[in-house]
Amino acid sequence: MYKNVPFIPLAVIAIIVAAITAGQALLIDWLPPADSVEAGRTFTLLWFLFWCSVVFFVIVTSVLIYAVWKWRAKDDDLEDGPPTHGNTTLEVVWTVIPSLLLIVVAVYGYIVLERNEAVAADRVTVDVYAQQFNWTYGYGDAGIETGDLVLPVNRQAQLNLRARDVIHDFWVPQFGIKGDAVPGITHTIWITPNKVGTYPVVCAELCGVGHSVMRSKVTVVTEQQYAAWLAKSSAKVKAGAAAATAAAKLETAPGDAAAGKTVFEAKCGGCHAELGKKAGVGPALVGINWSDEQIRTQVKNGKGAMPGGLASGTDLADVVAYVQSIQ
Repeated sequence: MYKNVPFIPLAVIAIIVAAITAGQALLIDWLPPADSVEAGRTFTLLWFLFWCSVVFFVIVTSVLIYAVWKWRAKDDDLEDGPPTHGNTTLEVVWTVIPSLLLIVVAVYGYIVLERNEAVAADRVTVDVYAQQFNWTYGYGDAGIETGDLVLPVNRQAQLNLRARDVIHDFWVPQFGIKGDAVPGITHTIWITPNKVGTYPVVCAELCGVGHSVMRSKVTVVTEQQYAAWLAKSSAKVKAGAAAATAAAKLETAPGDAAAGKTVFEAKCGGCHAELGKKAGVGPALVGINWSDEQIRTQVKNGKGAMPGGLASGTDLADVVAYVQSIQ
């Protein structure tokens, strides 16, 4: 009694197609773990879109396979098929249903976007700088700049993305958010990690020959660990600034020409003949009439073939005094 009814073979074909499609969907890890609040929302939306696509794929593919099997023409049949004038009801159905689905997806997507970009009052703000081929992270008022990103768990992070040369793209796969870093533009993204751990930071925009090695890492820690790291890093910055200030004071203090002669002989005598009184690899220093600041800058920074950083602190002040004594 069911010989002329197509629903049974069509259902069998649909079950087979659905089983194959669902198997591919469930057995393959299409998405990484959702380790941020935003990733959870975004990945759920992606899976909703995926399963909606699966439903339509199964329907269309099953009907196509059944039609090819049921109504295929014989090899010697060269006649045109019977005329078909369409089916208004079917056309209305296959137009209305996708239209309604598009509306649902648009509303769903807007809700996810609005929630992902809602700014929290207690957010952590980090300036992210991209430059061929590395990432640098700045922590505002703390004065911290580091090559690895550190974030507290369960607290929103506002990342201000900036590029110093070409277009880059900041991407942590497990966080479900990507953002372009474009020269001259500050692009802001928001991420709320919800799991402690270490994750890779990847540049997802071809940015030059070293693009494949433009990697960094983000470490998500507890709130207590983050506060301790922030305090320790800030203390290091302050200590470094204090040391630099102290060194600068020593460098600009009056030096000892006799002590400077010893330093000059050890570090400069190889290029400046007779302790700088005659030309050698480097020029003679007698009669150059440079100020203390000019001499200090030359020794610290170098110029041309002369390397910088040859002396610092008290040694630099002494070298300046010695050079002044022979000018």
